[in-house]
Amino acid sequence: MTRDSEPTGAALSEEQRAAVFAGALAPTGPDGRPRIGRGAIPGKFALAVAATIVVLGLGGVLIEHYFGGVGLTGATSPSTLPTTHVGPTGPQLGATTRAFMGLRDIAHAKAPPITLRDQFNRPWSLAEHRGEVVVLTFFNRDCTDICPVVGAELRLARLGLGAFASRVVFAVVNSDPRHPDVGPQPRALTSTGLARSRSTYFLSGALRQLNAVWVGYGLSVKVGARTSQVAHNNVMYFIAPNGRLAALAVPFGNEDRSGLFSLSAAEVHRFARGIATVAVSLAG
Repeated sequence: MTRDSEPTGAALSEEQRAAVFAGALAPTGPDGRPRIGRGAIPGKFALAVAATIVVLGLGGVLIEHYFGGVGLTGATSPSTLPTTHVGPTGPQLGATTRAFMGLRDIAHAKAPPITLRDQFNRPWSLAEHRGEVVVLTFFNRDCTDICPVVGAELRLARLGLGAFASRVVFAVVNSDPRHPDVGPQPRALTSTGLARSRSTYFLSGALRQLNAVWVGYGLSVKVGARTSQVAHNNVMYFIAPNGRLAALAVPFGNEDRSGLFSLSAAEVHRFARGIATVAVSLAG
């Protein structure tokens, strides 16, 4: 979907939203060049888990994307799947920041509503943050997925906002359906240093509420037969002060065989600078 084909005065239809997600997260960009940091899900993982997996979020559409290689395969965070290696190929030297982040402008569609509760059990609504830039992403309460990487990037991005810090909030939606309950000190915030930020919210709620958000923002959450088998694609949105979607990025990390994600300090700082740059451009 091109920028010109997206409606500017109304929310995207389901078909249009699916096209945006497929295009934005495809392994190659519009120019035919490979996107940075995107790898494929190994076939053995697909064969081992497909029979027992329960899919939330986009449901059957994402089964095709995930196992068929249509576009959401490469940015996936398995949670503690120790026998599976799903890591990106890594950024190429000299890649632009946009390519490094998988950043794409997604124009002026209205951001799907979010009504959840924050880490202090207070009601949190996206509508209440009109007038601010909202950086929205997803990871698990217990920081068992790509959380260590993205959490560090968010913390550094917040420090890089300068005079615009009061105009930007960071919202992290819980992506683990097995742990929807959240206390005031979730590991996702404490282990990443985000707990000290008044502008960072970790959001959760009843499974049906979480699933509505996952569906709205194209998050695919897959749960296997064992408690440890939870996986989701990685995505980050930039929502403009007028409440409309402005851009989408694709966080990534290198996963080792124990299921831990990491990036080099230089890569984390680079992604963080990109987050801050986009947020400031929307806030200014």
